[in-house]
Amino acid sequence: MVLLTKVGLWAKVAIGIGLVIFVHELGHFVAAKSCGVKCEKFYVGFDVPINIGPIKLPRTLGKFTWGETEYGLGIIPLGGYVKMLGQDDDPRKAAEENERIRVSNEDATPGDETVPQYTLDPRSFQAKSVLQRMFIISAGVIVNVITAVMFAAAAFWYGVPYTPAIVGSTQPGDPAWLAGIQPGSQVVSVGTIENNDQLQFRDMRSEILEQGLNDKTKPVAFTVRKDGEDTSYQLIPTLRYDPKKTAVAIGVVPQMSTTLAPDIVSYPNSAAAEVVDGSLKSAQVIEMNGKALPKNGDEIYLTPIVEEMRLKESEPIELTFLLADDSQKKITLPPQNLKSLGGTFAVGPITGVVQGGNAEKAGLKVGDQIVKFDGKDQLSAFALRELAYQTDSAVEIVVQRTNDDGESEELTFTVAPDAVSSLPEASGIDLALDRYGIAYSASNHLASVDAAGPLAAAFEPGDQITRVTVSWADDEQKKELSGFIPQKLLSDSWDVDDFYTIPMLVANLQMLPVGTEIRVLGAKGDAADGKVIDTVVKLKVESDQFWAERGLRFETVKRIHRADSLAAAVSLGYNEAVHRGKGVLRFLKMLVTGRLKADLLGGPVAIFTIAGSHAAEGIPRLLMFLTFLSINLAILNFLPIPALDGGHMVFLIAEAVLGRPVDEEWQARLTMVGVLMLLGLMAFAFYNDIARLVG
Repeated sequence: MVLLTKVGLWAKVAIGIGLVIFVHELGHFVAAKSCGVKCEKFYVGFDVPINIGPIKLPRTLGKFTWGETEYGLGIIPLGGYVKMLGQDDDPRKAAEENERIRVSNEDATPGDETVPQYTLDPRSFQAKSVLQRMFIISAGVIVNVITAVMFAAAAFWYGVPYTPAIVGSTQPGDPAWLAGIQPGSQVVSVGTIENNDQLQFRDMRSEILEQGLNDKTKPVAFTVRKDGEDTSYQLIPTLRYDPKKTAVAIGVVPQMSTTLAPDIVSYPNSAAAEVVDGSLKSAQVIEMNGKALPKNGDEIYLTPIVEEMRLKESEPIELTFLLADDSQKKITLPPQNLKSLGGTFAVGPITGVVQGGNAEKAGLKVGDQIVKFDGKDQLSAFALRELAYQTDSAVEIVVQRTNDDGESEELTFTVAPDAVSSLPEASGIDLALDRYGIAYSASNHLASVDAAGPLAAAFEPGDQITRVTVSWADDEQKKELSGFIPQKLLSDSWDVDDFYTIPMLVANLQMLPVGTEIRVLGAKGDAADGKVIDTVVKLKVESDQFWAERGLRFETVKRIHRADSLAAAVSLGYNEAVHRGKGVLRFLKMLVTGRLKADLLGGPVAIFTIAGSHAAEGIPRLLMFLTFLSINLAILNFLPIPALDGGHMVFLIAEAVLGRPVDEEWQARLTMVGVLMLLGLMAFAFYNDIARLVG
C-alpha cells in the first residue's frame, strides 16, 4: 500500500512537470504551424543517443508520426524541443540545415549575380519575417506565463491548504524573541510582502531568507497583528541556525494545533509512545483534564496544553480526542522523566534580554552570569528554566559581571515577571526565563555529577563534555530514529559547539532508549593542561527530574485559501504568478552580483524532491509549485543566452536593427558557447543535488 502511494505520488509529479514542459513546446509548435513553418519533431524529453560501452540505450520511450511531424518522449527527461525545418539547436548542424532549406531559383540565370541562385524553402523557419520568428520563439514563454496563472487560479478555486504566518512561539535570544513578539500574533507584512492577512508561513520564511541573502546586515520590515492592533518592527536576522552562515532566520515558530500528525503520532521512546497508537492519527484534542480547550474561531491552539505540561510536568494529564468518525477517546498522558548522561549542565551567560522588558529595565545585560535565582545558588541550566516557570512573582537575581577594569563583581537585581512569550521549543540554541525576559546559554561544563553513576568515574563538576557518540544496538534502532534525530547523531559524533548546542543534545537524548550506550569525551576544567577524558556511560532516567514535552506529534495550524468566485481565483492566480516572477528575478540578481552562493542552485533531483513534497500535500499545492516552475521556466528560458529562446530573440533583434541576419558562423560559435555554458551549469546543479543527497 505504501509503495502504491509513493508510485502514485511520483506519477503526479512526473505528469505535472511534464505538463509544464509540454505546454512550453506546444506554444512554439502552434505558433510555428500558424506561420506556415514545417515542424519535423515535437518531443518532451531529449532523444539523444546514449551508449554505455557496447550497450545502446533506446533514444525514446515511445514515438509516432502523424502528418509531417514525429511526436515522442525522449529518454532524457530534462526538457523538450520542437524541430522546425531549417532550425536546429545543435550548432554543429547549422550548415547542414542551411543547405537543406536552399531551393533553386527558377528565375535565376546562370552567371547573373543580380538574381540569387537559391531561395529559402517557404516552409522553413528562416524564410519567415523577423516578426513571425519573434512570435514563434517567444510563444513558449508566453504560454508558460499564461499557464502559470491558470495553475494558480485552479489551485485557489479548489482551495490551497497552508500554514498561516501565526507566531506560535519565539526562540530564546533570537530577533523575534528579543523584540517581544507575542504568541498568537499574525504576521501581515514582511519584507516586500505587505498587508497580506492570509500570508503563508513558508512565504514569510522564504521572504526573510531572501532578504538575508541579499543583505545579511539589513533589518527586515516585520508587521504583526494582535487583538486588532498592528505593530511594526525592524528585525536584523540571525545566522546562527546555519553552520554555513548563509541562511538567516528571526526565530519564529509556527502556531501548533491540537491535531495529531497524520502519519506518526508520537516520538520514539517517549511517554506518549506508551499510551497512543495509530487509531489517533489526525485526531484532535478538544478537552484537557475534563475541560474544553479554548477556541480561536474554528481553531484550537496547542499553547494551553504546552503550558499545562510545563506547570505540571510531574503529573499525568488527561486528554480527550475527537476522532475522524466523530467519536471521542480519552487517554491519560503520563509524565516523562528526564533521560541524562548522569550529570547536569551549568548555566551559561545571558545571551539576550527582551527589549523594553523588566529585565532590561532592571539593568541586566548580555554577558552577565546568573549565580543565584530567588535565593537558590545550586543551579543547573535546565533546572533554572523550570524553577523560573514555576515562579510568578518578583525575584532577586544575582549575577557576576566583568566591569570596565576587567574585574568580576556580583550585582543583585529585582526583576518582576513579564509576559513575554509562551515556552519556546526546548531544542533551540538557548534557554530562557520566559516570564522574566532573559535568554541564556547552557554551558557544556557540568554543574553536578551523579556520584553513583558511571559518569562520575571519569568526570566531576566543572569538567566539560565536548563530544558524544552513540553505540547503536543495531541498524533497526537507527532506522526507527531516522528522521527524528539529526544525521550527525545517527551516523557520526555530536561535537558540542555554537550550532550543535547542549539544549539540542539533551532534547535528542530524550528520544533514545534507556540504557543506550554512549561514549562521552571531554576535558578537565577548561582543558588548560590538555587532559582529555574518555568514558562510556548508559543513558539513565532521572527519577526526580522531568521533561515537559511528552512526545506527542502535533500538526501546525492549517487553513484553506479558497477563492469565492472565478474572477477572484484568476486575480489570485495572477498575483501569485507576479510574486513568483519577482522572486525569480531577485534570485538571479543576487546570483549575478555574487550575493548568493552557487551551492544553493538545485537541479532535476531538487526539482523532483520539492515537487514531491508539494504533491504529498494534495493537488492544489502541486499546482502552486507548477506555477512557480512555469514562471521559472519562462524567465530562465528568456535570458539572453545563445541556445535559449532569449538568445534567439537577441539574434532576431540584431537582424531587425541591422536589416540582415547575423553572420551564420558567429551565430554558430555563440550558440556553441551558450550550449557549453548550459551544460556546465546543469552539471554543477547535478553535483549540488548529489552533494545534498550524500551530505
